[in-house]
Amino acid sequence: MKLAPEITLVPILHGNVYFSGHVRTLCTNTQFDCVAVDLPEPFEEKLRSAVDRLPFISAVYAHAFEEPWYYIPTDPSDAAIEGIRQTIHNRIPARCIGYPQLRKPTTYGGFPDSHAIEKLGLDAYVSLCLRIIGNPAKNSPEDAAGAFIARKLHDLRADFDSILALVHVKHIARTILHYANAAYLNRQLPAPPQYFVDSNFINPDHLYFALGELPFVTGKLEKERQDPFAPRTEVITTIKELFQETRDEYLEDQESIIELSPARIQVALKFIRNLTLLDQRMIPDLFDIVAAAKGVGGNAYALKILKSAKYYPFLPFTLDDPLMSLGIDRLTTPLDDTTHEAINLLRDTPLVWKTLSIKPDPTQLQKKKYRYRWNPMGMCSHVPEDRTIESFNTYLRQKAKRTMCEDMTNAEKFTASVKDGIDFRETLRNWHTGDIYVKEIPPSRGDLDTVIIIFDAEHDERYPHCSTWYAEHNQESTLSFFASDPFENMIGPGVARAYYGGISLLFPPRHIPNTFEVTDRMHLRNLTERLTYGAMLFSRERNVAYIAAKRPGARLNLLASRLKKHLVWIPLNSFSSETLRKLRRFHILNGKIVRSWAGHFIGD
Repeated sequence: MKLAPEITLVPILHGNVYFSGHVRTLCTNTQFDCVAVDLPEPFEEKLRSAVDRLPFISAVYAHAFEEPWYYIPTDPSDAAIEGIRQTIHNRIPARCIGYPQLRKPTTYGGFPDSHAIEKLGLDAYVSLCLRIIGNPAKNSPEDAAGAFIARKLHDLRADFDSILALVHVKHIARTILHYANAAYLNRQLPAPPQYFVDSNFINPDHLYFALGELPFVTGKLEKERQDPFAPRTEVITTIKELFQETRDEYLEDQESIIELSPARIQVALKFIRNLTLLDQRMIPDLFDIVAAAKGVGGNAYALKILKSAKYYPFLPFTLDDPLMSLGIDRLTTPLDDTTHEAINLLRDTPLVWKTLSIKPDPTQLQKKKYRYRWNPMGMCSHVPEDRTIESFNTYLRQKAKRTMCEDMTNAEKFTASVKDGIDFRETLRNWHTGDIYVKEIPPSRGDLDTVIIIFDAEHDERYPHCSTWYAEHNQESTLSFFASDPFENMIGPGVARAYYGGISLLFPPRHIPNTFEVTDRMHLRNLTERLTYGAMLFSRERNVAYIAAKRPGARLNLLASRLKKHLVWIPLNSFSSETLRKLRRFHILNGKIVRSWAGHFIGD
């Protein structure tokens, strides 16, 4: 809006990417002689040099004797900071026209979600904010600030012909009123108090407390600024990128590929949407993001997302630069180690602590302690995982029997009986003849007592742990497997985590030698052949279920024929990645007593 022919008045909210984007566009399309920002006068000298150090984020702080400390972070997503930044790029002056007496700003918790700006437009959104704020009372802090801003804008008209005034929404109404009132314009301005003002870079780990947007989102905005051909950064899209990029980091760790499947990420995004809507918002906050990540990926995934969301890619020049520490209403400067009460002048909505229980991964020192305390004389499995694998074993044996019957199904032309039903595939194949085909499924011959599952047949170096476990009761299978080294991933006292590369289950259970010791001296090429040969060797039935990504090759079929066995192949991709994730990960406990506390460390 035009406050005067020389003054373009733009209402802003602090720490909002939509307002900063509007200011950036306005300064790009329109030439101004000066930019006036609604920030306190004492910060003017130090603030411009601090903004000039962007994208390295610092804070300008001020304090007087026996008063709280006040600071302004150089937030790239803040409209006032963006205004000062544009003056540096365009080589024009910047003026701080905010009230000089520092005081805690009034915060508002009922502003509409800023995502609505894309649909409503900036003017309609500001109108809604003004309705929430209302008309400040006479002699209120907002009234005094409006009178001061109006007087400063009136004085700037004498020096500049085109002024962009960025005034906070809560000061807009009183600024317009006082600018039109000559009596207020002739009043004496209050003398600016004396403050000690300085600036320092902010500790990168504490940027979340200083910025209006997530540090991850702010980093994306800075990368967009450096690439003139980059698409416009949207907050909602950036939240999706947060999960995708975190998944890409997990892809470097083979153990986590199945855990972070695209389907699980999609579930996490739906979870975030539901949590955000419950809070009557459209843009999620950090708490919702981490809660959704924990809900679908557990503690480890939630911690990864938390670190990624708080990561800002542009760090100070050297690690030797003095850094200031920030918290909620707390500040520590490099001058001393004292924690001071501090107020962020760019904070429009209050920050509050929320509790979310996240169990961090053990440190390397803790893992070493768990490893040295391990008693090699006692090992057992985790009971919930035993139930899961036995249930899946039962399902696989039934599925293999159905597959055997389907392989022996005969199709013939329909004459007098439909027998076991119409064979639609064969009927459609011969549609041009007009004949109908029926199928005849012969009764299954023989039973099936052994199931082999090969999760990974190509990376034997990842699976040094080869073993055979015996059943604790007659409802469990005899288990032979090759897996990753469990002692490299100690997650708790007496709790080791590993991942299967391949597994065979023999049911009903019986005592057999260690499969890998039996096949040790045989000329077998890899762990898959050793596991498969050992499983067929001790199977009493002719048919053996073989679940793998690829069909059994010529060597496996030759081994099977020597032992008079038949491998019934079931594709591994016929099962969901979620099912495979649950099956592949397992835990080794250091004795049955560990079962009483193992669930606390294993989680999901």
